[in-house]
Amino acid sequence: MRAGWLLAVMAVGLIPWTGAAAGKQATKIALAAGGHTEYVIVIADHARVTHTHAAQELARFLGEITGADFPVMEEGQYRQSLTSPLSRGERGKPAIFVGLSAAARKAAPDATLRGLGHDGLVIRTVGDDLLLYGGEPRGTLYAVYTFLEDYLGCRWWTSTESTIPKRDTIILPALNDRQVPVLEYREPFFFDAFDGDWAVRNKANGASERLSAEQGGKITYQGFVHTLDQLAGPKEFFATHPEWFAMREGKRTSGYTQNCLTNEALKRHVAQRVLEWLRANPTVNIVSVSQNDNGDYCQCPQCTALDKKEGSHAGSLLHFVNYVARAVAKEFPNVAIDTLAYQYTRKPPKYVRPDPNVIVRLCSIECNFAQPLTHPSNKAFYNDLVGWNKICKRLYVWDYVTNFSHYLRPQPNVFVIGPNVKTFVAHGVKGLFEQGSYQSPGGDMAPLKAWVLAHMLWNPERDPNALIKEFLNGYYGAAGPYVGRYLDLLHRDVTGQNHYYGCFDDVQSSFPTYRTMKRAEALFRQAQAAVAGQPTLEKRLRMAHLALTYTWLHRVDLQVMAEAEGYAWCEGNDPANAGKAIALVCQENGITRVAESRPLDVTPYLTDYRKASKPAGYEQVKGLIDLQDYRFVLRQPVTHAVADPTASDGMTAVTPGKESEDCEVQTSIRFHPGNGIANRYRAFVVVKALLEPGATGTAFRIGLFHRAQDEDILVHDIKTEQVKSGEWQTWEYGVVDLRQFQRRGAHLWVAPQANPGVKSVAVDRFFLVPVDRPAAQSMESR
Repeated sequence: MRAGWLLAVMAVGLIPWTGAAAGKQATKIALAAGGHTEYVIVIADHARVTHTHAAQELARFLGEITGADFPVMEEGQYRQSLTSPLSRGERGKPAIFVGLSAAARKAAPDATLRGLGHDGLVIRTVGDDLLLYGGEPRGTLYAVYTFLEDYLGCRWWTSTESTIPKRDTIILPALNDRQVPVLEYREPFFFDAFDGDWAVRNKANGASERLSAEQGGKITYQGFVHTLDQLAGPKEFFATHPEWFAMREGKRTSGYTQNCLTNEALKRHVAQRVLEWLRANPTVNIVSVSQNDNGDYCQCPQCTALDKKEGSHAGSLLHFVNYVARAVAKEFPNVAIDTLAYQYTRKPPKYVRPDPNVIVRLCSIECNFAQPLTHPSNKAFYNDLVGWNKICKRLYVWDYVTNFSHYLRPQPNVFVIGPNVKTFVAHGVKGLFEQGSYQSPGGDMAPLKAWVLAHMLWNPERDPNALIKEFLNGYYGAAGPYVGRYLDLLHRDVTGQNHYYGCFDDVQSSFPTYRTMKRAEALFRQAQAAVAGQPTLEKRLRMAHLALTYTWLHRVDLQVMAEAEGYAWCEGNDPANAGKAIALVCQENGITRVAESRPLDVTPYLTDYRKASKPAGYEQVKGLIDLQDYRFVLRQPVTHAVADPTASDGMTAVTPGKESEDCEVQTSIRFHPGNGIANRYRAFVVVKALLEPGATGTAFRIGLFHRAQDEDILVHDIKTEQVKSGEWQTWEYGVVDLRQFQRRGAHLWVAPQANPGVKSVAVDRFFLVPVDRPAAQSMESR
């Protein structure tokens, strides 16, 4: 790393973002010169495990940077090494004090932990000495890592990838840096960010990070979310207390539902169970008492009247939670009760207020994540944020920074997450949970988002665009500027379309356009050329490019336009090659999920789809859309893809006939008419059912689900007498008009009916036969 860059980093670090420098420091100190050092790292006798770990980490990284040996010693050893008694006068070896030990206090009598809380830190020079200390339990660790990052240029991009500069001489100016985070709870909820080393080095302290005691621990939840089913679920209590559960249409419900929150006996029971949880685990900081993940709130007269009075379903919920919180406060005054403002409880109530030990966690799940929260499209949520800030002393937010339906597709929210953090903090938020692709590596630009979020959560005053640029250049090297232009291209596309990008956006939506996809490919080809011959950077770039390949493969309209124009979007314009590329990148990066609800199965991606001929009887049809296995949504592991040489492409999806409708096979038909895509199609599916001898009844069912209407608009029962057991047969849905599905999409499905006479149901392909001619449209506009 060049000296000029390092000095610039050091200069930036001289201006703390909380507090101010106290007194003038004129002395420059040389931590190392020519690969040697006079310094020792000093910790207290019998130091806290966090301080010992912090000192060891400091010695490790200083050694890696300079090549010098920085010994770690306790105060007793340090005193023996001095040439004169410990004083502020002449001494022997200069010290880096880690933690506010007696020796550190002797060097700086005015040093104090006051106001630092659990995580605040101080980086300070006193004479020839350097002090790194902070609040307990994590502040001293954070002081060490902040010093290494802000003043020496260390960067921990991911759990396995970092930049540690090499410099045999380190000259420090006078330092007096005090930092106290405004957010008490900071959780970038990404798979890689759970790593304890990454989390502590980037100052994340959330409940899911794997932080050991020596790494300072973390905010600890009992339960995490949707806990009413654990506290008072129907499986355990409906038989004896049906009155504890939601009344819907005049009847108490026993399935996965909500509770009747005005029931006094239920309140007492939940309060008692929470106390039992805490007695069994007294280290807990927060207990979740939160609604289940559905909208089946209680409609009994008491709950309805209370919610009407409060102007929100949060009314009955907050009255209930306050009751529990008061019971807990008597025995555990330092424990908070966390609840959700989620979907039907998102709107703040008119009169009831959260008790001081209640945390309300507001959820942004309905938002448009292509635009900042201050955009008109997010006005309803923004108003709720403002409202909760007025009445809640400890407001947390559960924010969403991925696409749960398609982790691997482009997600144009990179330039929004930083401004949103600033908005949250400006409106009183004390804790942020940023839910990303948490089940495996592989979310689009996940390393970038996790790193930028960690730094914004620690210091919301940072410039998010500067952080993005720093990551791109540091992580992708010479390819960084091209990846930056690609991200900007995506952002301009989605905002230019006024596309409402939710956290369940369909891969078949109009984003990205064909024009954007072509421009993005060109940028990646330039990026690849810039880092050619550098295997580490080439691998990182393949991972970033995965989102484009995934989109090309799943978007029929893009493929049709590319073929018409003669544009090669992958080698040989062959979907089979694209599938193999996806499988390769997933395997080399350990990706195991393509969506929150779908594990990755690379088998369909390795099938040669071009070998599949057109369906029998439709060989001469122009514009036929063939939807093969890689486009299927399978509810694994019950429904899965298997090799089948009798299938059109050698692959089929199999679901057991004895299972329920939940084990259906789906494929999206949210295509966009124009440039080779017609308005109306006749839809078909090719199915092979294996029956027991003498089977009767419904073998399986086929249908078309309209997402905007939230209902099936076509359903056909296929009877066993219609089925030729063990043979492929083609079944027709009817005519579908793609123009109906532009807002939210639709999917064709095949579902078994739990018929014991049906051994299995296999799906080879869905296909669409055009009824009318494609509408004309400019390719460049797409």
